[in-house]
Amino acid sequence: MGLMHRANNFVTRKLPLKQARSRLERSLASLTFDDFPKSAWTVAGPIMQRFGARATYYAAGRFCGVSEDGIDYFDAEDLRAAHRAGHEIGAHSYAHRMAPSVGSTELAADADRNAEALGEILGGVRLSSYAYPYGEASPRSKALMGRRFASARGIRPGVNAGRIDLAQLLAVPIEHRRWRPDEIQAAAREARARNGWLILFTHDVGDQPSPFGCTPQMLTEVLEILAAETIPVVPVKHAMAEAVFGTRAD
Repeated sequence: MGLMHRANNFVTRKLPLKQARSRLERSLASLTFDDFPKSAWTVAGPIMQRFGARATYYAAGRFCGVSEDGIDYFDAEDLRAAHRAGHEIGAHSYAHRMAPSVGSTELAADADRNAEALGEILGGVRLSSYAYPYGEASPRSKALMGRRFASARGIRPGVNAGRIDLAQLLAVPIEHRRWRPDEIQAAAREARARNGWLILFTHDVGDQPSPFGCTPQMLTEVLEILAAETIPVVPVKHAMAEAVFGTRAD
């Protein structure tokens, strides 16, 4: 990572754009799937159902019905089925390009295109949660997406507690390339101790996942950790409403 990239990340993290004092009186977790690979629904869906967990699927419209780099992505019926089951459909741009590399006008148009494409399938459902493609943000793109969406999630690890940044929420990876259940256990315990909001992210789910995905066993272990800490797993939009407004969805 170059000096300019590190400097950009530092300035973006420190930008006091959309901060809020958490009103959580209990710990919460949100399980999120970026890009919405088909296996995140067909394989992960039944696992989550066993635990009573509801996730957020950050969908990029251009992936709908596509197979790319050995991964099959969601189709329209996957999108509708996940929504019917109580999971949240979030925004992940349409073209899935790094936000800092896209001009503001084009970035806004891309977000409009994604909202239109997914909304048409879902009957006009409004997308209120966003995740930066590749986790990359800049002060400019953070300001734009932070204003547009109720929340925006990055990939910087940590627990959202105390004063939280709704324009760049912290998140902990569940990834085959770097599987560290001890770190997830520690984050869950921190969330429990601080009435924090733990967001976890991954991609595809399968016996031979991509480096950025996980196996069914890994996902099950994560959900077992959260269950042992008695941390409910709810969509991002519900956790955000409870953290900011004190509104419980259950």
